[in-house]
Amino acid sequence: MAIGKSKIGIFDSGLGGLTVFKSVKQSFPNESFIYLGDLANLPYGDKSHEAIINRSKKIVKFLIDQRVSLIIVACNSASSVALDLLKKHTSIPIIGVIKPSILEAINSTKSNSIGIIGTHTTINSKAYQQTLAQINDSKTIYNISSVSCPLFVPLIEEGWEDTNIAFEISEKYLIQFKDFDIDTIILACTHYRFLFKTLHKVFNHLGFKNLHFVDCGESISNQIAPIIGTEPSTSTFDISMIAHDSFYITDTSYNFNALGSKFLGYQIPEAQLIYL
Repeated sequence: MAIGKSKIGIFDSGLGGLTVFKSVKQSFPNESFIYLGDLANLPYGDKSHEAIINRSKKIVKFLIDQRVSLIIVACNSASSVALDLLKKHTSIPIIGVIKPSILEAINSTKSNSIGIIGTHTTINSKAYQQTLAQINDSKTIYNISSVSCPLFVPLIEEGWEDTNIAFEISEKYLIQFKDFDIDTIILACTHYRFLFKTLHKVFNHLGFKNLHFVDCGESISNQIAPIIGTEPSTSTFDISMIAHDSFYITDTSYNFNALGSKFLGYQIPEAQLIYL
């Protein structure tokens, strides 16, 4: 199978962006990918705006030096505070995760009541509400409820996403939606896809039986298709295609490859340690 002409860069603070990589790789298996997990600065969600911007700029420079033709900021915290600046100072296309998620949410909601869960940085930035206001041509009134869930990322990075501890912590956060008639929930952190089973159980326990979960991976695939000039593939994914992909981390991790491979369902190449 021939390899496509595009090399796509994806970055996140850790494992979370692999949820985006998985979806986009399945959609565009012939393209090669470079994934960078900034473990040395995990998590971004409790960092200052300046720190996130500085890290994002360094990572984007690294990816451009690797001759990528497109960069996906697979981190909601970085997308919320750094994306606009990165676009202004970079000649290649850069897309984030917020707009694709909002578009899917407003297309799926029936009650026009949408919940958002994310890190402190993402929730406090109001980036989702601002993006919604920019693209809401119909002027439909949407009720947006948001909850910050700062302990989710550490749980996931420890591999505790399906434990009783994860359930109890999730319940303490998500019970804040109890008085809202939400029918759609945006996972406004790419890590949270790892926690999907627990989140689904907790929301069911709280009485939300038919929630639509917005995970940005598929939405991003639809957005990048015209950029790279390739339609998403509908054929069965061939895991041999990951041999053309590279993975980098900025700090050693005993479980990055293990947890990443567990989530993806196949063994990924050993991540290379770099210093930025």
